[in-house]
Parts: sequence; structure tokens; C-alpha cells
Amino acid sequence: MRYIAGVDIGNATTETAIAEWHDDGTVHFIGRALMSTTGIKGTVQNLHGVFSSLKRCLNSVNLDYSDLSLIRLNEAAPVIGDVAMETITETVITESTMIGHNPKTPGGSGIGVGVTILYEDLENAVPGADYVPVISASYDFEDVANGVNRALAKGISVKALIMQKDDGVLVHNRLTENLPIVDEVSLIDKVPIGMLCGVEVAPPGQIISTLSNPYGIATVFGLSPEETQMIVPISRAIIGNRSAVVIKTPRGDVQERRIPAGHLIFEGDGQNFTVDVESGAERIMETMHDCRHIMDIKGEAGTNAGGMLEKVRQTMADLTGKLPAEIKITDLLAVDTFAQVNVQGGIAHEYSMENAVGIAAMVKSDRLQMERIAAEMRDKL
Repeated sequence: MRYIAGVDIGNATTETAIAEWHDDGTVHFIGRALMSTTGIKGTVQNLHGVFSSLKRCLNSVNLDYSDLSLIRLNEAAPVIGDVAMETITETVITESTMIGHNPKTPGGSGIGVGVTILYEDLENAVPGADYVPVISASYDFEDVANGVNRALAKGISVKALIMQKDDGVLVHNRLTENLPIVDEVSLIDKVPIGMLCGVEVAPPGQIISTLSNPYGIATVFGLSPEETQMIVPISRAIIGNRSAVVIKTPRGDVQERRIPAGHLIFEGDGQNFTVDVESGAERIMETMHDCRHIMDIKGEAGTNAGGMLEKVRQTMADLTGKLPAEIKITDLLAVDTFAQVNVQGGIAHEYSMENAVGIAAMVKSDRLQMERIAAEMRDKL
């Protein structure tokens, strides 16, 4: 007679069942136990829940790990329900305290936080504070690099740069320190001066992680819980960007900002199809079926759809240890639904029901995660 354990890792719970396997082939179940799943289903973080469930089940029948002849695991595919399934609609933010920007060719890397200052005032800045110079197109990139280097040599703390011209890389290559630089800010005169500003640039092939997280923004700007809740849509809109600028402005300075639902881009084998999420679920599914051999599905940058899909991509990349660019979204399901939207200016948390599109994204996975779990269990047992 042998003892065999079966472990089922589910979205919320991990269950273990133990059976006696007799020599004549008969099976007799003798015990089971249920524990909460630890981590996201189908990832190495599940091990804690697996061992807790297994140990509880063994204790209930007075057995030990050494009594088991075999442990079978289900092939659990990662499920990230909190980010992979979402209602996509347009978001309107009133009295926003944040504005963002994502150019194509930023310079440098990292995150810098400081007070915005006109570049022409930089050399007269008072040491002891952190600054983010705002540079108009009237300045040549060599002059900018030389001016910033002089300021740094004088002990003026420059943390990042915001430029109007497409010179971010050229300036960065001439600086004595690595600074994040966001360029291509066409309306440079609209950037508020004297305001706390965060600039983040990710290395090539990667995406920002601090300014695309509401808690990261809250830490940078010291926001209250209420302010943090208000900037959640902003952080979601810049998920998947390689760079971003976020500026804390006085309440009411930015009266309204619309974050559209956005477009979905289906990348096929030699052909791409684009569809607006606002056209509805039926049109989205028709477009997807028109695209044969889907290689990847992306969302428009700076939109709710883009933020949602890039969050899925980033989460899967973190789980598998791969680059976000290596994660391919190969299928999705869209359905028409309704979403509750708070009425701006309401006095009793009034809301209205608006049409929305629910989207579930599917990522092609492999058995690597479950093989890691099995390998860890073999090592420990």
C-alpha cells in the first residue's frame, strides 16, 4: 500500500487530498485540507500555500512527508484576474493634480524629482534644493549640456530635464551625470514653473515602474489617501510608457483631462488591424477574427485600453522573469457591459450608468512556472 497526495492550486484556494493506493489497484481517500492560495495562481509564490495545505492534510491523518510515495500537481496556468479583466471606458478627471507626457526618444534613465525651473534661471538657483530645468527650443543641445554641467559643478542639484526639442539623447551623451530627460514637449510654455515634478525614464526595452503606480506617485509627491485615489486613472494611463513626466499643480489648475478608452491594435502575420474600443465589443471581435495568425495585441499608449494591456504584460513579465516585449497577448474576449461613473459635483456620491466594454486578455504561457514549483517541492522533500 502507498500513500498518494493530489494538490489542486486554484485561483483562491489550494486543496490537498490524500489517498491509500492498494496493491490490487483500489483507491481509498482518507483525508483532505483546504488553504488559501498564496500569490498568483500558477506561480512559484504558490509553494507556501501548497506546503500549508499538504501539511494540514498529513496531520489530519497522522502521516508525515516521508510516508508519501507520490505528489501530483495540477498544471495551473497563471490567472491575474485583478488586472487581466477590466471594464474599459473613457475616464474624465476634474481638478486633476497631475499631467503626464511620453515622448518617443527620451534620454538617460532613472527617476528624478525636483522643482521645475526655467533653464535660464538655473545658474542663479540656490543650492540645497532639487531642480528640474524646463528648456525651450531656443537653446542648442551643446549649450544646454554645458550649462547643466556647470550648474552641477557649482553644487546645484539637477535631478532631471524637460526639453521642447527632440534633443534628449544628444544632451544626455554630453552630461557628467546620468539624468532622466524627457523631450518633445511641444507646449513647453504650458509647463508650470516652481512646481514639484517627477521625471522617469526606463532603460531601452523596459517601461516605467514608479510613476505608473499610484502608490509610487503618492510617495514621490507626499499625497494624502484622498489625493492618491484621485490620481489612480492618471497612473493607469501611463502604464507601458518608457518615460513620463508628472507635475503636481495647484488644485484646479488643470480643470479637466480626458483619458480615452483608446484603440486596440491586432498585430498579425504581416498585417495589422486597429479598432476603437468605443465602437463596441461586436466590432472588436469582428476585427480580431479578420486578423489571421495573431502575433500580439497592443493598446494605444496613454489610454485606458493601453494601460490595461500593458499592466497584463508587465505582470506576466515579472512572474516569468522575461522582458515585457517578450510577453505576447495572443487572444482576448470583449463584451458590452455597463460601468458606474461618479457624477462630478454630486453631494451624496451619486453615480450614473454608462456603456462600457469589458475586455479579458489571454497570454500564451508555458509550463515553466509549474516545473519550477515541482522542482522546488522535490528539493524540499
